[in-house]
Amino acid sequence: MTHLVRHRIESLDPFFRFLNYFDSSYFFLVLIPLIWMGFSYQWGLRIFYWFTFNSLVNSFAKNMIGWPRPSTDIPEIGMYHPTSYGFPSGAAQVCMFLGGLLIYYWRTRAAWTLGAIYILLISFSRLYLGVHYPLDILGGWAIAWLLLLLFIATKDPLENWLFKKGPIFCLILSLAIPAVIAFFAFKPSIYYIMGSTMGVGLGTYFSLQHRLFLPRPKDLNESIGRFFTGIVLLSLIVFLWPGGPSVAQSFTAGLFMSLAASPICKWCMDRKI
Repeated sequence: MTHLVRHRIESLDPFFRFLNYFDSSYFFLVLIPLIWMGFSYQWGLRIFYWFTFNSLVNSFAKNMIGWPRPSTDIPEIGMYHPTSYGFPSGAAQVCMFLGGLLIYYWRTRAAWTLGAIYILLISFSRLYLGVHYPLDILGGWAIAWLLLLLFIATKDPLENWLFKKGPIFCLILSLAIPAVIAFFAFKPSIYYIMGSTMGVGLGTYFSLQHRLFLPRPKDLNESIGRFFTGIVLLSLIVFLWPGGPSVAQSFTAGLFMSLAASPICKWCMDRKI
């Protein structure tokens, strides 16, 4: 670890600092509109809920194990100084889960190449930046693999079961579970995550009831246009919200993404804006 840090290449530092973006809430802010608006609302919902679950598992594991980061043990080697515990690495967990999904469901040479590069590059960047030990990365990978296997095994049975239970049951579940988790939350960021989850649950119920969600885009141009419309409007909510991050802000962002984004995109497309 210290050997790697001592041999950093200064000209590469900006690149690896940029990769730290993939371990921030801003990445999630881009990823969800990209999938939800630019590809499929069904996959947008799946990724949203499973990433939320992934974040809760990672946060629980960090606080239960309590291992420090290298940037905590030896502050001078860290290019960043996160305050959370180190094991398991959240970034490694996210990139392995997302890269694994890409590889498993698309199964093309391009998917394998893109997925492998994404996983290895993001994981290595955590070592380069001095914010994780190699064991943190391996722990994140292991948990991601377990979650990925769980996703593959339960996706169809779980979604079929929820469909049979009906929309009211799903709405109650989508509000009750986040409320219970928030009640037992062990750090403030959990409140924000649960706020957005409740917003998405409420918005999804009304969108499905009134058929507001857009079908899959007809071509790449439509996909790109829908994605940029979604991310611009969602960013306005996030960055212009008075007072900074709050439960109300995250709830509104989730509600907007699941209820308002699709009708607004349709309105813009109909008027060729």
